[in-house]
Amino acid sequence: MSTTKNKIIEVSKALFFEQGIANTRLQQIADATSISVGNLAYHYKNKEAIVDAVYENLFAELSSILSQYIIHTDLPGFDKQFSDLYHFLENNNFTFNNTWEIERNYRQIQKEWLTVNNKILLQLKKRIDYGIENGLFKPEPWNGSYELLAQNLLIVINSWLPQQMLRKKPVSEDLYKKCLWSLLYPNFTTKGALLFSQTILPDKLF
Repeated sequence: MSTTKNKIIEVSKALFFEQGIANTRLQQIADATSISVGNLAYHYKNKEAIVDAVYENLFAELSSILSQYIIHTDLPGFDKQFSDLYHFLENNNFTFNNTWEIERNYRQIQKEWLTVNNKILLQLKKRIDYGIENGLFKPEPWNGSYELLAQNLLIVINSWLPQQMLRKKPVSEDLYKKCLWSLLYPNFTTKGALLFSQTILPDKLF
């Protein structure tokens, strides 16, 4: 991708966050990119094409993050995924205030967004299953409880940053991961808690 196209995407993401997709005009994108509207149209024929490119870039980044699952399945892998998702959401915070705009007007993007979230949920479930199989997590206290745990993790993954920002509370990777690990820690076995203290706590997370 050309430097100009990259700049258009980054500028668009910033404007989409500040104003929302619906309120952002091509002239504003061109001005912020320091190019003419005609030059902008050379790269992207309309705003819809820019939105498609922005989300295509977003999904490529997410795909790269999720591909790491095969390599990192243990607790440090869990922690790495939390870190990667934090930085992804921090870099793509325009998604927070454009959820319903995408739902209403960009159905194909919304469909892909749901597919990606289902993949994240599936990986969370598999990570918990791996922990059970290796004696790191206790057996389920009741049938389906770990399914709910994975769903709650996904909710926190997606909503922690915008909630902190709306409440004008501190935002950091450590706080984000602390919140996620607080959901997992009560389910550790003695072995799991020990491994956690040896592999995650040395990073001074808590």
